[in-house]
Order: sequence, then C-alpha cells, then structure tokens
Amino acid sequence: MSVLLSWSRIATLTIRPQLFSGDQEGSLGGPTLPVPRMGDRFAVDLTTTQLGQDAESRQFVAKLFQATTLDARIPLCAPNAGAIFGARGAIVDGAGQSGSSVAVRGMRPWTELLAGNFFHIGHADTFFIYMIAGRIMADGAGKALVPIWPMLRFLTVDGETCEFEEPVIAGKLTGFDKGASFSKNRTDPIQFSISERA
Repeated sequence: MSVLLSWSRIATLTIRPQLFSGDQEGSLGGPTLPVPRMGDRFAVDLTTTQLGQDAESRQFVAKLFQATTLDARIPLCAPNAGAIFGARGAIVDGAGQSGSSVAVRGMRPWTELLAGNFFHIGHADTFFIYMIAGRIMADGAGKALVPIWPMLRFLTVDGETCEFEEPVIAGKLTGFDKGASFSKNRTDPIQFSISERA
C-alpha cells in the first residue's frame, strides 16, 4: 500500500536513475565492458511550493507523515514529456517477457509512443516505471513492441496495465526525517525523494 501525493503542491522534480549495473575492468589495459543488471530503476527528488496554512497543505503534510511507513506514489509529470494520445487501455501482450522491450496491445491503431517519455506497468500490486527508449508506432491492430530502459525487472503477466498517459512512480519515501517546518503564516518548502523499491 502506498499514499498518493498531490502533484499540485510540487515546485520541482528531478528524475534520476538508481543503477545496480556496473563495469568489468579489462585486465592489462584491455577494454572495459558494461555489465547490465536487471535491478536498475528510478527515483525522483521533489520540492514542494511554499505551503499555506490551509486544509490542502495540512493534508499534504499529513500524507507525507503516513508515507514514511507506507511508501508514497505521485504522478510522474515530466515537463518535457510529449503528449501521447490513444494509449489509454494499453496492456501487456503476453506472459513471461523479459529484456529491454515489452509487447503491448490495446492501443488505438497507429498510436505514436515518443522516445524519452515514461510509463508504468502495474505488476504485483505496485508500479514499475520505464522510459520509452525509441520512437515507436502501434500497428493497425493497436499492438507495438516497445523498447524500454531499464530492462524489465520481472517476468510479465499477460494483461497487466501499461499506463502511458498518466504514469505514477511509487516507492520508499526518504528525506522527510526532519519533518515540516512551520513559520507564522506558512509551511516552508519540503524536500523529499521517492525511490522505487524493485
């Protein structure tokens, strides 16, 4: 279970990779080789606006307190994301998929998916965020093989939800250990992070 936070109180968002991949150093001056691992994932660093002494601000702070033990989730509103239309209702097309692409069905024919946009797959009661790694267009049946980064971190289940239009990121909330600082007529901006757990 995770606590949904409102995007309306967010001033800045930084999305960053959490890397578990590495490099294998070459011996005696040999080439350094990348070693990809399937645990790579995302985190976001967030800063709120200056919060007022109002009901919405109090509720936002209360949800942050809850999320310290229940995890947090928030819409991933990347400002440079291109608009995607026709992908609502997309689902995973086939069980047991792994690797750096995922087959999807259920989109409108010829829907364009834009490189650099994010989407989530709902799996095992959580959300897994991926970036579209190359421009792709659904075929006339509304199917596409979507290149992704990082690689899939689980074996897919046929029919799992793929959310391209309103993705959310969910995971461990950190950085709120000092709580909220209340001034006379406001709550100072709060900085915190949400890191995917798997």
